[in-house]
Order: sequence, then structure tokens, then C-alpha cells
Amino acid sequence: MNKKTKSKFPALLKKEIRDLVTVATIIPMVVMFLLFFFLGDIIKSMSAGDTGAVQAGGAEIGDGVDMAYSQTSIVGFMDLDKSELSRYIENNLMYLKNNPNGGIIPVAPVAGDPEGAMAWLADFVFNDMGVNWTTQTLVVIPEGFEESLLAGHYTSVDVYTSIESFGLASMMSGNSAYAVTSAINGLLSEELFRLYKDDLAVDLDINYISFINSPVYARDHTYLNGKTENVNASMIMGYVSSQTTVLPIAIFFIIMMSTQMLAGSIVNEKTDKTLETLMTTPLKRMSVLLAKIFSAALYAVIYAATYIIAYKRFMDSLGGDASYPEGFMEVLENFGITFNAAAFAVIGAQLFLSVLCGLAVSMLIGMMIEDIKTLQAYLMPLVFIIMIPYMLSMFVDLNTMPIVAQILLYAIPFTHTFTAATNLFSQNYVLIAFGMAYQLLFVAVLLTLAVRIFNSDKLFTLGQLMKKKTGISSPLVFGRPRFFK
Repeated sequence: MNKKTKSKFPALLKKEIRDLVTVATIIPMVVMFLLFFFLGDIIKSMSAGDTGAVQAGGAEIGDGVDMAYSQTSIVGFMDLDKSELSRYIENNLMYLKNNPNGGIIPVAPVAGDPEGAMAWLADFVFNDMGVNWTTQTLVVIPEGFEESLLAGHYTSVDVYTSIESFGLASMMSGNSAYAVTSAINGLLSEELFRLYKDDLAVDLDINYISFINSPVYARDHTYLNGKTENVNASMIMGYVSSQTTVLPIAIFFIIMMSTQMLAGSIVNEKTDKTLETLMTTPLKRMSVLLAKIFSAALYAVIYAATYIIAYKRFMDSLGGDASYPEGFMEVLENFGITFNAAAFAVIGAQLFLSVLCGLAVSMLIGMMIEDIKTLQAYLMPLVFIIMIPYMLSMFVDLNTMPIVAQILLYAIPFTHTFTAATNLFSQNYVLIAFGMAYQLLFVAVLLTLAVRIFNSDKLFTLGQLMKKKTGISSPLVFGRPRFFK
């Protein structure tokens, strides 16, 4: 490298850096940084709700007692045995100082059967300690509980877990069930040891010692969509998560690819004067616009159909029910969790409508600008608008968020497609129907606006007007044109 070449290198480097340092490259980096920097805290606050631990003592739970409680401490409690041991459990769950999860606060539902109790608990709010806590867990002590334990038999308690949504909060709801089962074992170990300590001193039967350490096991039940099945709630949540993880990712890329292609097509036609030439032919402008709209719609149909077929094949290739217990798929069907023809039709329809929404927006953007570089900058807000519900839907059930957040998110037409599967599984058909109607209205309004622009001279003057207002030919570049001496 000679001296002359070396002297030019800093200028070349500066020029390349100026080419790279643009609004289009900086803003996405800043937004992604802020999104992921605060996403964890946002998801935690929205999904966990009022779960902070509180200290209670004195008149609240008894003199001389100071315990820590949290939302996972609240459980429904039904005693069908009415024995000394079952009453002992209920009366002492609140005072488990050695329990790592703190005390357990049993709530007696006003119902005579577990399903009725779960329905009652769905509306129950615990506010005795200045908090607003709910519970999704019910523990039922069955008849013959004490008799079975005193006979030295491992004994079950029925644990019911309600699935109210498919977000992170519900995935963690099983913690209450495991905590209360562990707490019951801790209480019974102490009581059984007290009752039989003389026998143990004479004959240390290792099997009996093991029984005393953990005499109770949980028999899992799940309550969902008003029905109860003998299945672990975590298994249901795991299945739904495995089936819907790919869905938001695929939807995001389908919408982004289709919108960028249509907008790019319009801008290219304006740049190479093809569109202007087309407008001078005897063809009606409405015919040209309708051709673009219908071709874009056809493109959206092909994209949606391709995705649905591929996604169904992906689901089938996972092995069906091979990795789940016998009868698990029948349980899912009873809950309404199934990817049948109707489910694929709904998801496909909402995907098609979302693509149409994106195409309508991109068509308007294409009419407002003059070159490809400017196109990327104007598409950037659309990318961020799609990304917000996309990211949140992967971690949180949007229907569990505060009402203001729900209104803002569902005002974004793409949100309804990201939540289509979970709304189907939750049998939230009203929201699905509203989403489709809203997407249709959104498309109709934007296409009406596009027709007005296309039938006027603004089709060719709007881009120049945008340049004049901004004062730059492209919003992508900082500073003056990128030349160097």
C-alpha cells in the first residue's frame, strides 16, 4: 500500500461508515435494545400481577406468629374426610415456618363438589391482608383419608389446577399445587411421628420411616373451559406451548415479506416510470388498482395456504400423541384443544386478513414515496407495530393484561392473528369474531383511501410533497450527500 493509497483510506473508511450509519440502521438497534432491556420487567409485571410477599402476624393470623405469604399461598381447601388429621392439616397450614414457600392460606369454597368449587374460586379475591390475590388451585381431602394413613398406606389428595390462560402466569400456577402438597407432607410427618414414635423406637422399619417422611401424593386434575379431567395442568400447558411456539414467528415473517414485496413493487414502478406510462393508456385507473389489490390478495391466499399446509405437516411430524400418556389426546379434545379443520380454517382466515392489512398499509406507503431507500425508512414503523404484539404474544396471554393495554394492543390489527390459537383454545369466540370484523374494517378503510389517491393526481405528487415537507430526499441518511474529496 503506497502513501497515496494510505492517504485515501481514512476518507474511504469515513465514507463507508457514513453509508452504514443511517436512521434505518440505528433506530432498529435502539428499539431492539430497549425492547429486550425492559421486556422481562414488563412481562413479569403484567403476567405475575400482585404477587409480592407480605408479612402477617398478630391479630391477622394469631398472636406470637409472624409469617410470610404470597399469592401462591392462597389455595382452595375442601375437607371431605372430616377427620382429626384433615382438620389438623387445615388448622395448621398457615403456620408452616419451615416451609420454604411460606404459610398456606386455605380458603373454603362455597360449593359441594370440586367443579363447583373451581367455578367459585375463579371469582374469588383474597383481600384480608391489604392485597388482591386470586388462586387457581384447589386441594380436596378425600373420604377415608385418615383411615388410610393410620393403616400405613400411601394416600392421595386430589389437586385441581385451573388454567385460565396460556401465558407465563398460568404456566407457573402449578407451583401452588406442589407447595401445598409438600406442606401437607411436612405437617403429617410431624404428626405421624408423634403418634408412632414409641413404635419407631422399638422397631426402626426403614420402609415405614420413608412412608412417614412423605405419606401423601397428589392426584392431579385440570379445570379448563368449565370441564375437569384427570391430567396434570403442566402437561396441558407444555402441549399448547409446543404447538403454538412456531406460530407467531411464521406469522411475523409472512406479513413482513408480503408487505415489503408489494410496497417495493409499487415504488419500482414509480421509479422506472412504468406506473406513469400505464396511467396514460386507455386503461381505467380503477382497473389497474383492482389488479394490484386482487393480485396482492391472491398472493396473501397462497402465502396463508402454504403456511397452513406446512404448519400442519410440522405438527403431524412431531409424532402425534406418541410422547404423551394414553388417552391424552382425547382429554385435549374434551377441553377443545385440537388442531382440527375448523381451527386451521380460523387461523388461516386471520392470517389472510393480517396479510391483507399489511398489504393495504404497504400500498399506501408505496404511493407516498419515490425511491427504495425511502421505502425502507417508511416501512420501519410498520415493522415495530407488528413486532410489539409478536414479542408479547410469545410470552404473555394478552387477555390477562390490564384493560388499557389490551385496548391498545388489539387496536393493532395484526394482534388478532398472533392470539388466534390461544383464543381458540380458551373458546374466546367473541374476540375471534371481533378480530376478523375489525381486520375487515381496517382493510376496507385503507383500500378506500388508496382508491381515492389512485384516482387523483396525488398518486404522482404525494411523494414530492413528502420530500418537500421533510426537506430531504430520503429520511435514511444523516447530513449531506455522501461524497468525499
